[in-house]
Amino acid sequence: MSVSKEAPVCQIGAREHLPDQLRGLALMGIVLVNMPFLALTNAGFVPSNTQGLADRVAEFVIVAFAQGKFYLLFAFLFGYSLSLMLRRRTADGLRRFRRRLLGLAVLGIGHAVFLFIGDILITYAILGVALLWFVRRDDRIVLRGAAVAYLLGVAVLAAVVVSVANGPQGAEGSGFVADPASLDASLRGSFLDAAAGRLASLPGILGVLGALNWSFALAMFLLGLAAGRRGVLASPQKYAALWQWLLITGIGIGLPGGVLSALLTVTGHESATREALGAAVGFATAPALTGAYIALTVRWTKRPIMALVEPAGRMSLTGYLGESILLSAIFCGWGLGLFGQISAFPAALIAIGVWFALDVFASLWLARFHYGPFEWLLRAWSYAQWPPMRIRMRTSMPPDQKVDAHRNKTIDAMMASGGLRGTAPTAPERGRGGVASKAGSNDSSPGMSR
Repeated sequence: MSVSKEAPVCQIGAREHLPDQLRGLALMGIVLVNMPFLALTNAGFVPSNTQGLADRVAEFVIVAFAQGKFYLLFAFLFGYSLSLMLRRRTADGLRRFRRRLLGLAVLGIGHAVFLFIGDILITYAILGVALLWFVRRDDRIVLRGAAVAYLLGVAVLAAVVVSVANGPQGAEGSGFVADPASLDASLRGSFLDAAAGRLASLPGILGVLGALNWSFALAMFLLGLAAGRRGVLASPQKYAALWQWLLITGIGIGLPGGVLSALLTVTGHESATREALGAAVGFATAPALTGAYIALTVRWTKRPIMALVEPAGRMSLTGYLGESILLSAIFCGWGLGLFGQISAFPAALIAIGVWFALDVFASLWLARFHYGPFEWLLRAWSYAQWPPMRIRMRTSMPPDQKVDAHRNKTIDAMMASGGLRGTAPTAPERGRGGVASKAGSNDSSPGMSR
């Protein structure tokens, strides 16, 4: 692996702000959705951790407005990023993307075994291979593929609901683990106990997540790929009609679907069929609410609040893994050991605090470094070279301005030594080393190469 000696230099406006803002928001939603399984029980929300009014409100809000929505938002941005990678580096973009998928798979397996069994990176790595087939297809085929993937996902959800309705009732919880009690016990043990428990449960949960989520994730991958080709987030002002349509669809379909899903889930803990139906309604209507979130972010992109979430989005991989690291350290037996000891509402507050802490960390980190820690590792693997990490302070100005700056320093030195006593250079003196008075406005300002 070679070493890249030159720091990448991005001109002002080279990096799109909207994708980073969306990633930052997605991280907030994802930490809330993952929280029950990291903090409460692998059965998810159950009566024992949602007894109080605040707990039930927290469950309702998370299920209605976050569950399934931000996972799909991340998937959309994954496809969008692929289009940018291929646009900028057409010669070897596919090779680097394949290496990136392999790197994500390795990170995902490590994440699932050592931190959180509900990992999404493995899904991205697997579905990313399918996404490669669409790279050389036109947008019409890509969009048709997205529609087919979505309809397939809805069909699978319907089959699951029918299967659950014909099975035994009374199963408690909304988790995806076959034996949540056993996995819960391992999380209360040592670090190796927890890892062994996750490893034993991983094949089963991959099958469940594959059946329930992969079709919808692939659909959002493809929509992101098409959106990236058309520069939808790079030039959002050109797509005002699209944003309006997404808002209407989100309010008309996504919002009622999310609320109905939450009502069925919150009131259906004693009925497996009711819970399965609630989950199915939520997942099936989630893309509509995800689209509305994108449209709202486009409208609010220049508001100060969006600048606050952007740093987390620039380090989304580090943020995603960091959420699991911090929550595991707080709740697992090898850390503070709070797993299953608190209810849903305080756990949600802790999850929000974790997101905020990582957002602040990202802001401080990016003031000194080009990439987040895990972004740097993945980029090094994808590009087969070590990218520069630390931001170097340097002057960045045209050569003629550098000459003028040098002349200014010379004149300042002469004035300080008495060689020039407040005499301004006349026009003929310009040819003998003087500078025009306005040259000082082009003073050498240290800049950060990004």
